[in-house]
Amino acid sequence: MAKKASTLLGDHPIEKRQFPRLSAIFKGFEKKEFRALNDRKKSDEVNKTLLELIQKEPEPCFLLAPVLDFVARIDEEKVLEHYTFNSFELWLNQFSTLSFEANYHVRSKIAGKRISRDDFQILFPIGMGKVYEGTHFVTAHKSPDLDTTIASFWGWMDAFTARVGNGLHVWNLPGGPPASQIEIDWIFRDLFGPGVFTHLPKTRTALNLTGNDLMTQEGMIRKVPSESIGDTDHERDNRAIVITDKEGFFLGNWRNVDVEAVRQVIILLSSCLRWFENTLHLTLITLFAKEKLHAHDIEPSLKHLFNLKLINCEPAHEFSSRQKQQVGDFLKLVIGMKKGLDCTLEELGKELADLCEIPFNGFEAVQRLIKKTKLFDERGHLVEERPRIFSFLESAVKGLHEAILKIRLRLEKLDIALKTKVEVFGHQPTYVTVRSDVEEIRNKIGAYSYLTVAYPDKDKMIPVGVIQASDLRKNTLGTVSLRDFCNREEMTIPPYLEVISVIDHHKSSLNTFSPPMAIIADVQSSNTLVADRAFQINDRYSLSGQDLKSIDTQIKGNPSNRILQRLLSKKMAAESKGSHFIHPEREFVEYLHFLYGIIDDTDLLSKVSAFDVECVVSLLNRLKSIQTGKETEILSLDDLPRGPQFPKKAAEKILRNEEMYSLYRKVYAYREKEVEHNISLCAKGEPSNLFADTKEQNGCCRVGQTKMFARNVSLFNKNGDAIRRMWLGLAKETVEKKPEIDFHLHMISTIVSAEEVYEGGAGKYSHKDELWIWIPEGESAVEHLKRFLNLFQSSPGMKNNTFEVEFLGSNADELALIFKESFIEIPTSRSNKNLPIAVLRYRAGSLNSRKAMVSPFLPKL
Repeated sequence: MAKKASTLLGDHPIEKRQFPRLSAIFKGFEKKEFRALNDRKKSDEVNKTLLELIQKEPEPCFLLAPVLDFVARIDEEKVLEHYTFNSFELWLNQFSTLSFEANYHVRSKIAGKRISRDDFQILFPIGMGKVYEGTHFVTAHKSPDLDTTIASFWGWMDAFTARVGNGLHVWNLPGGPPASQIEIDWIFRDLFGPGVFTHLPKTRTALNLTGNDLMTQEGMIRKVPSESIGDTDHERDNRAIVITDKEGFFLGNWRNVDVEAVRQVIILLSSCLRWFENTLHLTLITLFAKEKLHAHDIEPSLKHLFNLKLINCEPAHEFSSRQKQQVGDFLKLVIGMKKGLDCTLEELGKELADLCEIPFNGFEAVQRLIKKTKLFDERGHLVEERPRIFSFLESAVKGLHEAILKIRLRLEKLDIALKTKVEVFGHQPTYVTVRSDVEEIRNKIGAYSYLTVAYPDKDKMIPVGVIQASDLRKNTLGTVSLRDFCNREEMTIPPYLEVISVIDHHKSSLNTFSPPMAIIADVQSSNTLVADRAFQINDRYSLSGQDLKSIDTQIKGNPSNRILQRLLSKKMAAESKGSHFIHPEREFVEYLHFLYGIIDDTDLLSKVSAFDVECVVSLLNRLKSIQTGKETEILSLDDLPRGPQFPKKAAEKILRNEEMYSLYRKVYAYREKEVEHNISLCAKGEPSNLFADTKEQNGCCRVGQTKMFARNVSLFNKNGDAIRRMWLGLAKETVEKKPEIDFHLHMISTIVSAEEVYEGGAGKYSHKDELWIWIPEGESAVEHLKRFLNLFQSSPGMKNNTFEVEFLGSNADELALIFKESFIEIPTSRSNKNLPIAVLRYRAGSLNSRKAMVSPFLPKL
């Protein structure tokens, strides 16, 4: 990373990389030879190419951006349809043939972090080499803000690097990234490219598994139609046999339950052929055993046998009605003999011989053989020469015997077996696609031991794996890590997904079957906790872009005790790191993300704990050290006395630091304009993000918050009623869909601007913030409002605050009575604006934290 000591952190450039010589590589993908391949073979070529690019990069490296660039380009240029980062990981896990260690190495180069897998135990319960089965999700909460977006992104990065599970590692960002936050462009798209949101995460609002997550290559055997059913052993290794054509397209499955039924039909038909062979042999011997044999005696006997109908041969007499039906269907539908069991033995032999592409010694062939061997003289009398007679018998019987053997072998080929399975027994090819969900898979698998997972390629299917029924019956099919929330209900997590890791700073509720790694603390941003864990890992390995020589030079320069401590830590890391590395650019981006996440969730440090501010100071010092290439301390809190006011005083000092100001000034300048834009849109009744930060809580509450700056207030007041009307309309729509959601709140909160904070003029406002309340008609809604008003009196936001309430609709009397009965005595006013809501007003900036000041006092269903 470039060392630019004079550059402020907010202006520090980070170059987005690409792999070299991509133009030549993509020209190769345009060639006819490549375009002629099916999707499976194309996928192999593309993934091998990407793997080679990764493996060629020297270490240390941080390749997420170039990998995402490659992935997005493959999809955008239609080299492969629907190609994503998970497509590469799937191939890496199941088709690359790399060992676990080699796979881990590739992941570390993408993530810019190669450390001992055991070190990830402080984030995931993966001690003693544990690797979970199935896909691992790292998910943000619904309506994601910047805090959960960042925390879940780095949670995914760590899970992917550590290879927590043996399946895919999925970053889930419900609904996509928060659209209204400029940081999304600066610290995601600008650094990693647009593919970081278009080709990396899933955007599901409920977690579930698909065929792509559940499939495996273990036990899967691909066979072509020309192979024999006798060469397959289902019992060994729990094999799943999938039949494909020569181009690799799916034809069907050959299951152990198919073997007996299909073989029974072939055996029944073969028994008739063997009877025919034996009877012919016996007939000829009987004829030649006669004392006097004339040539005209041969034809009637042989013709009778060859013209005998199959249904009338001795073995067929013993067929059950079901067996007759099956053999008849086999002859009609598989062999193509319309007469079925009514065909003659001559017709059957000829048809089967044609199928095998061999000659058949039928009646006429036997007649020709008699003439060729000159068994009879001119008068038709048998020539009494034993060698000649036995030579004829041998030729006649041996030819038929060899033909029947070849016919039997041909009937046991998989193409005949598969056609028999479908046409005779009605067992159509059964498969699921990579997108089939668990319910569909369970419905289709029935009593089968496995199902093939296929990928569509135009009008055909390519088998890419199998799902074993034994795997599908397990209680746990995959695992989940939660970031910035801690409950199963938020993301509708199904029972078959086990939560194994949590980092959160909210009220938590979770039941698990095994101990998760749960980090839950009373801080104001989940990224404070994520950063703290990152510090613990990074301090063991990170050199922050320095080398041993530079570190030794700094140690000799008589640094402060704290900087000396950090230098000695880095010296130990440099001397013991071996092949491990943490790329300085990855570390810089990681810390930058954490800092922006904390800034956002604490409303520019206006609500912080001591843990939060100490973390911010550490982040700033670490960022500056990486930027300058030497251990640097730009901020310290040593001069501040520890006590109740410490977090607030520390926040003020941090925010007035020039380096910190360079990071937040652009964000807040943009946000002011963005809030103004959304106010204007909402007032016109057009779609906006003004109510984007809205959550459903406790089964009956819908609570939102709109944050704005003092400069936005005049425009908001001008359009206040129109905006409230829009909010009320959204609330009523929610009630129509979910009648149980009968308590609706929305906070209008003033947050400080960058200039106010930097210049120390924050918190001096002439306007008031608002809390809107609406309930539909019904006793339950009234009870919920009364309960909230009673509980809300204990909120920290009530302390040393002044309140007033205005009722804006025809239900003013009813609402006024509820407030009188259940809330403290405050000034009230009424305005008939046809808005059946109450607007509670209070000192601006005093009640900003929904999590701490409102959510704990909400009613529950």
